[in-house]
Amino acid sequence: MSPIWKTAVLAFLVASSISIARCEEVIRRASDGRYLVDLNGVTVALPDEDPKDQQTGFYVASPPGKSPFHFYLNDLLRDPERLASRLISAEWVSVTVGSSTNHPREIGVSVVKGVNRASILAGVDTNCEAWQADWARYRKVAVGLPADEYGWTRQDQARSPYGSMFIKFLDAGGREQSRYYPVHCDFAGGCSLWACHDGLTQRITFYSSNKPKGEDYSVKEFDRQIASGKTVLERLLLNRSVDLSHP
Repeated sequence: MSPIWKTAVLAFLVASSISIARCEEVIRRASDGRYLVDLNGVTVALPDEDPKDQQTGFYVASPPGKSPFHFYLNDLLRDPERLASRLISAEWVSVTVGSSTNHPREIGVSVVKGVNRASILAGVDTNCEAWQADWARYRKVAVGLPADEYGWTRQDQARSPYGSMFIKFLDAGGREQSRYYPVHCDFAGGCSLWACHDGLTQRITFYSSNKPKGEDYSVKEFDRQIASGKTVLERLLLNRSVDLSHP
C-alpha cells in the first residue's frame, strides 16, 4: 500500500473512532434498557418507541430566522453520527414526550387524565427568559386577589392571546415572599406550567376543558395534573431535581 493510501486509511480510522466516541458520549444504555441521551450536559432517559407512533421528539437550535431542527428518537438511533453532532454543538436542545392527543405513555409512567406532554430544554432558553416579566406581573396582581377553594387565583385575558392565568402561592405565610406556580390556559382549554432554572427548562402541558364547547377550566384538577406531570419529568431526568416553581 502506498504512503498516500496508508495516510488516507489512517485518517479515516481516526475520524471513525472519534465519531464513535462522540456518539457514545451522547447515547448510552441504562441497566433497565432505556437510552441515556446527553442534552447539553443534562442526561435524559428514554425507552424504545414504536416507529408508527413516535412521540419522543428533539428540537435543536438553528441559526436565527430559521425554525429549530427537529428529529425523533428513532432518527437519532438510526443515524447517531450525524444527529449526535447536532446535540453536542447546539446552543440549546430540547426533548418532548407525548403528543396533543395521547398521554406520554412511552416513558413508562401512568398519568392522570389530561396530562399529555412533558419537555426538557437544556441551554439558553430565550423564550422562557422573555416570559419572566409577564409571570412577575401576574404574580404581583395575584398577591391582592382572593384564592378559590383549591388555592388558585385567576386572571382572565381580554386581549390576544386569549386565555387565563392561574397563580397558586406555595409557601405558608405572606404571599410577597412565597414561591408560586403560574399556570396559563389558552382559549381551547390547553394549559401549561414551566420554569427555567440554571440553564434547564422543565415543562408540562395538560388539557383542562373543552373551551370551544363552552366548558370552563377544571381548576380542581390542576394539582393532581401537575403532580402527575412532575412524575413524568422525574422519570425523564437523571440526577437532576424537578422544580416547576417560581421564586
